[in-house]
Amino acid sequence: MKKISIFVTVLIFSSCSVLYGKLGGDYTHRPDEVTTELSTEAQELVRNSFVGIDSARLVDQHVHLVGLGKGGTGIEINKRMRMWWKHLGKYNRFNVYKSASGIEHEENADREYVERLVSLVKYFPIKIRSYIFAFDRHYNEDGTPNEEHTEFFVPNEYAFKIAKEFPEYFTPVISVHPYRKDALVELEKWAKQGAKFVKWLPNAMGMDPANERNIPFYQLMKKYGMTLISHAGEEKAVEGDKYQELGNPLKLRLPLDLGVKVIIAHMASRGPCLDYDNENKMIDCSKLFWRMFDNKKYIKNLFSETSSLLIYERIGEPLNEVIERTDIHHRIGYGSDYPLPGINWIYRTNVMEDMGYITKAERKLLNEIYGYNPLLFHFVALRTVKHPKTGQKLGLEAFHYPRGL
Repeated sequence: MKKISIFVTVLIFSSCSVLYGKLGGDYTHRPDEVTTELSTEAQELVRNSFVGIDSARLVDQHVHLVGLGKGGTGIEINKRMRMWWKHLGKYNRFNVYKSASGIEHEENADREYVERLVSLVKYFPIKIRSYIFAFDRHYNEDGTPNEEHTEFFVPNEYAFKIAKEFPEYFTPVISVHPYRKDALVELEKWAKQGAKFVKWLPNAMGMDPANERNIPFYQLMKKYGMTLISHAGEEKAVEGDKYQELGNPLKLRLPLDLGVKVIIAHMASRGPCLDYDNENKMIDCSKLFWRMFDNKKYIKNLFSETSSLLIYERIGEPLNEVIERTDIHHRIGYGSDYPLPGINWIYRTNVMEDMGYITKAERKLLNEIYGYNPLLFHFVALRTVKHPKTGQKLGLEAFHYPRGL
């Protein structure tokens, strides 16, 4: 009986490994083969996607560094993500992310992730610079770390180390939780070393951007000319269910009112939020984003980027609206949210076709490009999609680094 149980377990997890590959990194080629083995039609679609793009202003404003803490990187992941017998959902998500990231050997996972990312950006048709994110822990209000709700941790030191190793490709983005007892010390330490961006994901990290205790933090950011890159809207990629309210874009009005420059990631394109201005009624988070973005007093310090707009659970009205709003394209820029573009399951070209964003022929070519380079696929897909009713595309300015940042 014991031998049968072992056999069944092995069979199940062998099948799961295949499934993780199909949901995650369902790749067929290496990134360096894109120029030699990609079909003529797909190569033409790639070339057309870069027509008019200024390489000096092409920046991927949203790229995550991940790993398993191998090789002394200091990265940590929540142990529950490895415990399939207790947290199957987290375990499955961990393995899909690992597949999407191109990690094949866990003992060398951190290095494999970086090398894979370098190969993806290296074989873009033109040079692209990526902002690589550190990611701070979840902290309690008393300033102590909350390990239970910290899904992963990426040290600021590691982001700087990788950016220094590959300066032609990467710019480091630090992550400092404002509730930390040493928050101001940590922020100033990296500001003096040249850090210009701070990454937050309030739903996952447990900070309230509207909390007035953060004012000294914002003032120090402003002193050093630092920009806050903060997620807004509902969060599903990492744990955030108990703290979704912290992703309300209206909470970012405090740093904006203090003059801090803020990039709202994803345009708050997912989930419902409380409308604090109208009796706390529930409303699409994206509508609150546009209310803020259209506020004239934030014209010079509120920006956004396009990551996640093509994910099957987000695609629709948020994408349509940003395509239509050519008047604000100079205030948004390109973002991939890598490694998410490597998750085959959430970038469904059949949904894009069914909704009228791409043709059947374009879907076939995009699928082919994905097999070589999911990051290139994401960029080309954003350049290809058309408004289902008007046929209009995102303008070139929406792919260039925002003016005023």
